[in-house]
Amino acid sequence: MAEVSGGSPPVVYLHIGAPKSGTTFLQGLLWKNADALSEAGVLLPGGSFDAHVRAARDLRGMEPEPDDPGPGWDGAWDDLAETVKASSGHRAAVISNEVICAVDEEVAGRVVRSLAPCEVHVVYSARDLTGLLPSEWQEYVKHRYHYGFDHWLDEVVDGPRDTGAASWFWRVHDVADVLGRWARHVPPERVHVLTVPGPDAPRELLWERFAGLVGFDPSAADPSEARANASLSWTETELLRRVNAAVDEDVPMWLYHRLVTDVLALTVLPGRGEPGRVPLPAERRAWAEAKSHERVDAIRAGGYDVVGDLEELRPRESARPPASGAPGDADLLDAAAHTILGLLDRVSVLTEELTELQRERREQHETALPKLMARHLSERNGAVWKMRVGYWHLVERIKGIEPPPEPEPAADDDDDADAPGAVLSSRASQR
Repeated sequence: MAEVSGGSPPVVYLHIGAPKSGTTFLQGLLWKNADALSEAGVLLPGGSFDAHVRAARDLRGMEPEPDDPGPGWDGAWDDLAETVKASSGHRAAVISNEVICAVDEEVAGRVVRSLAPCEVHVVYSARDLTGLLPSEWQEYVKHRYHYGFDHWLDEVVDGPRDTGAASWFWRVHDVADVLGRWARHVPPERVHVLTVPGPDAPRELLWERFAGLVGFDPSAADPSEARANASLSWTETELLRRVNAAVDEDVPMWLYHRLVTDVLALTVLPGRGEPGRVPLPAERRAWAEAKSHERVDAIRAGGYDVVGDLEELRPRESARPPASGAPGDADLLDAAAHTILGLLDRVSVLTEELTELQRERREQHETALPKLMARHLSERNGAVWKMRVGYWHLVERIKGIEPPPEPEPAADDDDDADAPGAVLSSRASQR
């Protein structure tokens, strides 16, 4: 581990967002390589991605739904801050959650004060509007939004900023407003704007920029293994929007997220429909270009540190073709059929897992506890297995029986563990 001289507190890099700006990609790499980063002197406090989610909810003053069975988050931020300040042997700590950028100026001040005496750096990822707007609409749909892209744009672009879809969008994507809240508590040279490279840039470039900012070797992780936020095609997004319209209004959001967002939108649906990204309508491009110039000017005027290139925030064409047009009913029906097959595949896997759990439960009820403990312990420890086999042979010899050797316990097969169950539709894996 890279030791810190004199017990100095770590420098904190607070990655506050923004949503749909490469945050899932960076967070996936960070947590997958948490041990290697710790050895390099970079702490990810809390021990899990979920700890940062709970801390962000605590900061935003969110209240859990009454029947939500998940863990609460009251006091989660203070716990995370204390973990950072109590750490030793780390020169830097990274806290990353893309909705921290939504907090107001008062909470931003509380965050900085709670981390004292650590030096705090604020990191804000920014993306060009031509890619951001369609991606954010898709994210809204993943969170139960019912309306089409044109309606969403009407609310965000033309409507008042304090109502409808515009309220959240500008809360987290108005660069001048977001960074201004934090610049009142952190010097501008410690407010870093991390620009997201275009879709045709090398996948690892964003990671290399982030690693360079925090000060660790980007080779600590392999960006090709990172999970990006599941991207839906226009057809898949429209299908999910139809599903949202069919969900009963009284279904709580925690249940919607667990089933529709996590299972359908993030796991099963991607790749089931015809490919083709959602394009920004041509009539909106002039507005996007003008707004992009405003964003760039605001960053320069604020004196913030830029990690990347501000030109990447201006609209640009991608080599990846957009969808040829809005999906029709035939496209949606085809995607729905393959999505149902994907869900059936998942049901098959879960059924197999449930059957195995039921078998183990029956075994526990039918087997004496000492014998059951010995069996499970021997299956997990080679030395105990040999002792058990030796004792079994000794007992059988005393009885005058020489049994054949008992087979060795099966070695764990990572490939088998990751292998899917029955596959009724391979379309998603092909994509």
